Amino acid sequence: MQENFELVQRGFRILVSSMSGYIGQELNKTYKNNWWNEVLTTLYDQRDLPSGGNYGDLVDSLDIANCIRLLDRRWHDVFRNVLPQNCRTWARELMGVRNIVAHIGQQDLEQPMAERALDTMALLCKEMDSEGAEEIREIYRSVRARAGEQPIQVEFSGLAQPASDSKRGALTEGSLLQLVDTEIVQKTTLTRKVTYGGKTVVYPVYRVRLDYLYYNDQNDRISTWITRYESENGTESLSDLNVDIYNRIIENFICESNPEAIKKTQKNIALVGQREPGVTLADGRIVDGNRRYTCLRKIQRETSEPIYFETVIMDMDIREDKKQIKLLELAIQHGEEKKVDYDLIDYAVGTYRDVVQTKLLTVEEYATSTNEAVADVKKRIEIAGVICEFLDYLKLPEQYHVAREYQVYSLFQEMMAPLRQLDDDGKQQLKRIAFNNAMMKAIPDQRKFIRDIKGLIKNGTYNTYFEEQQELGKIIKEKFDQIVVHAKEDVDKFAEENISIGDELQLSMERALLKSRSQLLRNKPSENVSKSIALLTDVDSRLFSKMDVEDKEELKAGLDELANIVDSFRKML
Repeated sequence: MQENFELVQRGFRILVSSMSGYIGQELNKTYKNNWWNEVLTTLYDQRDLPSGGNYGDLVDSLDIANCIRLLDRRWHDVFRNVLPQNCRTWARELMGVRNIVAHIGQQDLEQPMAERALDTMALLCKEMDSEGAEEIREIYRSVRARAGEQPIQVEFSGLAQPASDSKRGALTEGSLLQLVDTEIVQKTTLTRKVTYGGKTVVYPVYRVRLDYLYYNDQNDRISTWITRYESENGTESLSDLNVDIYNRIIENFICESNPEAIKKTQKNIALVGQREPGVTLADGRIVDGNRRYTCLRKIQRETSEPIYFETVIMDMDIREDKKQIKLLELAIQHGEEKKVDYDLIDYAVGTYRDVVQTKLLTVEEYATSTNEAVADVKKRIEIAGVICEFLDYLKLPEQYHVAREYQVYSLFQEMMAPLRQLDDDGKQQLKRIAFNNAMMKAIPDQRKFIRDIKGLIKNGTYNTYFEEQQELGKIIKEKFDQIVVHAKEDVDKFAEENISIGDELQLSMERALLKSRSQLLRNKPSENVSKSIALLTDVDSRLFSKMDVEDKEELKAGLDELANIVDSFRKML
């Protein structure tokens, strides 16, 4: 049964009817007859909108997601002067709900989330259509009646405040450590060693109720998933969500990033319980143990009994000690003996952002925290730099999730060696070759592609290949410059429409390999003669006088045979 899911869907249907009409009205007031062109410009990343039509049909074509996008993206130009600031925050929160509803599968929405979603819908709708808001309130009351209890006040922790009249947090005035010996936090007899700042300290382990904890959005494991969400919903969209929706969205990221690991860990916890304690900050932010927390959340949905997360509690504040928190996370995730498995692109991007972009850490600090050599950290940053160049080339700067979807880390990692063998111009050419082939889906096997390029460079037969690829690159650039790119789908479409160029890129490599093999075969005789000369030069003639008659005769016979071979080769040439 998906009763809460269906009721929330009903609420969205009422809200979209009120919201689309209001948004159409305000945009029409501001932009007059050009209002729909402004809609298409604002919703550049959406494919299912009509190019034109009558006013009513155009308004009806706006779904709830596009209504929220329009409200958020045109807030300063249109809606800031007609709606209170809370409306933007409520809308962003509802986008989170909409995303959860769209991917919920056969599960039902949890009771608190359904109540919160409908309450937020009613608050937003009231500013646009009071009658529609009352209809949503009726649905909200029916949800509450099903629960059989009074409305609950949803509390938040650890995130930015969503509105002036809403406190984000059970822990705003204190910390988990102040709740020890309550039903929320209970001390256990367990301990865990945590190494941080070069010191290993034994900390007590506590049992903390799940709803007082939240995910760490600074976790490198999900860095590319967060960039994908923010590219679709706005750079500050996650920080404006209430903790329930925020946790649900991050949970989806963690499950998507490694579904098999989640299944395995959840099965193990269900059988034997949580065996390894996590590490949590005093405000409820989980620094280590996000996967275990995810599994416990999934198990919690199957039982009415409260489930607890076993964890160390460290009295640090992410807002005040951001650098220290990052050092702590790195020390735990990468610096201890049992390192956490990370997607290579997520790890590289996390390193690049911390050292190069935000300059939160130096290379030396990063290396010390992760127990790595400085040279290894620099190599990873170098690869991440090429990833950034690739994204710029695709017109999708800093959309790191795109690099993860292309799976180009190994390609660029292997490309570092041949790059070092080329001059500056050759380096740029090779990068563009790799970018074009990846973009046009012309690399069936990344390892073979780079191995073949290494071979061409080693044999000195790469110039013709580079020239052919450069000419094809000019054609690609000319065509690619003519399109507008907002998402990877635009690049994929470009590759599909120009599949013949992709085929030609692959044929260019095949021709280069054939030519290289042919040249090597042609060069073989001279190579063998060179080797023979080298061997003869190494012969020590001073030993001739010490040879017996039989050995001398054998040597003369060999020289005669060699002379005959040389004479025959001369005649052939």
